[in-house]
Amino acid sequence: MSALQKIIAVIIAALTSLANITGYFGLETKPGEYETYKNVIVMIGDGMGFNHLEATKQAYDLDSLQMENVVVKAESKTNSLFWATTDSAAGGTALSSGIRTINGMVSTYALDPFRVFATPKSVTEVAIEQGKATGVVTTDYTSGATPSAFSAHTYSRDNDVDITEQQLASDIDLIWGGYNGLATADVVAAAGRTYIGSATDLSNFDGETKSFGQFDFDDMKYVTNNHDTPTIEIMTEKAIEILSKDEDGFFLMVEGACIDKHSHSNDKENMILSTYEFDKAVGAALEFAEEDGETLVIITADHETGGLTYNAETDEYYYTSGSHTNVNVPLFINKSDAGYVNGAAYKNRHISAQVGLILGAEEGTYPCAK
Repeated sequence: MSALQKIIAVIIAALTSLANITGYFGLETKPGEYETYKNVIVMIGDGMGFNHLEATKQAYDLDSLQMENVVVKAESKTNSLFWATTDSAAGGTALSSGIRTINGMVSTYALDPFRVFATPKSVTEVAIEQGKATGVVTTDYTSGATPSAFSAHTYSRDNDVDITEQQLASDIDLIWGGYNGLATADVVAAAGRTYIGSATDLSNFDGETKSFGQFDFDDMKYVTNNHDTPTIEIMTEKAIEILSKDEDGFFLMVEGACIDKHSHSNDKENMILSTYEFDKAVGAALEFAEEDGETLVIITADHETGGLTYNAETDEYYYTSGSHTNVNVPLFINKSDAGYVNGAAYKNRHISAQVGLILGAEEGTYPCAK
């Protein structure tokens, strides 16, 4: 990069940071002082609002979900850069890279969509720089918006080929999710990774090589095992087992994608099932963190989907929309010293900026964190 390009890159980053810090939606509470952690697990329930949790507890006759059994319960504000309502690409970018961007863009500056001068640094990349093991796990396709935000940079969430090529060439140790038709066994092997195509493959995998998992998407969406497909809980447990072998620690992002997908179609029954399955995966992460003592677990959502609302007269939850909404979503944290406080509302980009610092990012990497 030439001196002129470096100057332009700094200007783009500064202008984007200015827009993110002082822009359309103003300033909110920011995280405070924090302790560093060896391991960080970010659990994202795509489309998961507070009423999704309440409907799930009602359906299963539960007093609380496992994700609610934490010491800090806060909220995340989910706006994208110029819109009150985000999509999963911009929402995932805010949660991965410490910036807000334009809907549809994946971990890319709004002012530099083709990455000519600058690219925001994801928390996955920060972890890699710190010598930590890294993983991205999802029940979406591996090239879906949220997993892409933690593993690639591109101007459009629809660039599946570009996203998959970046993922395969990355230093991320494991990327597991739904089969997208691009990452075939031969393609994965050519990239020097181990192909994992079933729950049996996953169980037998020793984690000695980088891997790419491609599972039946419909099985994950409807929590079936028709094609020997692992659940999100099993994937989470296996990812932690593998990544925790690294003496330097690890970063893991796990997405429960089908809460959103069922909410788009107002399928409350399967949304509840997906939320419950995601909560079981959260439970696995929290159990490891409790035993390990060096692991921060953050549970949140990229946005709410469906405008799920409670009817007190019928004691039922019902959808009011088939789209995303801009209501605040849960932000649950298992540690009280990570800089977050109960009851506060944080911008989504503050969450990843804080994670970046906790993972050891250089001063100034995430301007919005201070």
